[in-house]
Amino acid sequence: MRYRFSPLERRGVIAGWRGGQIGVVAGGLVVAVAALRSRPSIGGAALAMVAVTAGVAGAFWPIRGRTGEEWLPLVTRWTWSGATRSRRQLAAAPGWGHRVAVERTDAGAVARVRPPAGHSGGSHSVFSGIALESVPIGRTDPPMLAGVLIDGPARSATAVVAVRGHNFALLGPGDQDSRVAGWARVLATMAREGSEVHRMQWIESSLPDDGNGVRTHLDRYAAAESSSPAGRSYGALIDEAAPVTRRHRVLMAVTVHTTRSSRAIRASGGGLTGIGALLTREIDSLRRALEAADVTVDGVLGAGALAGVIAEATSPVAGIGAHSRFDGCAGGRHSGGYGVDGAEAGSPWPWPMALEPRWETVRTDGTWHVTYWIAEWPRVDVTPDFLGPLLFAPLRRSMSLIMEPVSPIKAARQVAQARTADLADRELRNRGGFLTTARQRRERESVDDRDVELADGHAQYRFTGYVTVTAESEPELLSACTAIEQAAGQARIELRRLYGEQDVAFVCSLPLGRGLA
Repeated sequence: MRYRFSPLERRGVIAGWRGGQIGVVAGGLVVAVAALRSRPSIGGAALAMVAVTAGVAGAFWPIRGRTGEEWLPLVTRWTWSGATRSRRQLAAAPGWGHRVAVERTDAGAVARVRPPAGHSGGSHSVFSGIALESVPIGRTDPPMLAGVLIDGPARSATAVVAVRGHNFALLGPGDQDSRVAGWARVLATMAREGSEVHRMQWIESSLPDDGNGVRTHLDRYAAAESSSPAGRSYGALIDEAAPVTRRHRVLMAVTVHTTRSSRAIRASGGGLTGIGALLTREIDSLRRALEAADVTVDGVLGAGALAGVIAEATSPVAGIGAHSRFDGCAGGRHSGGYGVDGAEAGSPWPWPMALEPRWETVRTDGTWHVTYWIAEWPRVDVTPDFLGPLLFAPLRRSMSLIMEPVSPIKAARQVAQARTADLADRELRNRGGFLTTARQRRERESVDDRDVELADGHAQYRFTGYVTVTAESEPELLSACTAIEQAAGQARIELRRLYGEQDVAFVCSLPLGRGLA
């Protein structure tokens, strides 16, 4: 079976024109009229022509995927942040200190030192208002402690589940289609009417590995001795492949909206207890659906494991080893390299100590990153494994897909509004003599397809994707960006670098459920 994605819908206010485009063109016309009235001469006419041309160019001439009216607010914010010297963002943790509790015993004084629980990312950074909390989750007695990211600005709470698949790229077409159908059932389950799930997110990361995992597996399951010719040959192969060995990790994040679900949270006990109970119900539903789709669920990440995920995303290669073995997967049936987190001393500090955004990149501590937005998905027929070139590229990178379920009632209303807008735009274009492009016809066809899918009972999702490339120096990052852009071309997707907002875009690659407006 082959799949084709519809183009990104770009509806505007009038005849497909956005509000910014209308404003820029109107501004150019106002300047032209003023020039002609003030100087009714050849010079005034030339000035009027320049104003109209500049307005039209600013509204419709794309530069690196954006028109002038889209660049204007971004460049203004970037210039202002540079003028106020507010780009570099420093963590607040060093000034917080640790808490010390001194107890008197028969043997003398005993000091117990612990960091403050629920660490936030700092007061002046893209991590502001995000706290990592240990929240009771599960139906055991006592309940497991899971790591939950409380996002104050987004008013959301997110728990993360570690999952593992089974050699999808090596399966035949029929088996791949079956796995895709199973994943569709998972999405339909989480988009049921009355679901409290605000967003779902899967993150597939490729991280450097020293080959210890492969060597451990060889030592455990090898049929021949390591001193035998076959053992020596296999060991030499592992040593040779060590520089390009990558460790892949897949995470599923479930996000609930603390405001929209406030009634359910209060009914479950309120506060962190209510959030934990709400996440427990939704994660149990997700776990059952994933296991029915033949996906192995290792468990919910504890605070230590979740801190390790964030630290791995921001640390140099030398620092990854400290986080490569998660210590905090609560409630998993299979260890999979995860332990049980029972720490009561509060969450470890996961955020970078310093973050410095630049126009094309962002630096966290000693690591450089570039984040791309997946602007277009394949608009030609592709097989289910079309992302293979991107996922198997030997790079340090992370791919994130954020999905927001749309209730059937809301989806039907959006389709009706889109069809009405298409009819109005088509009438205006016909009256004005504008041509209808093939892309606009394809967008109308996609709306009709959505209407049919809703009538057939399919679930609707709004989604977006990001790809973040990481390296330890700018030259390495440049090489990695070239490689990832080539891999994206082979996968038939269009990547667009998010200039001027790399710090905000980088956060979208973390398990927070951010990235959708």
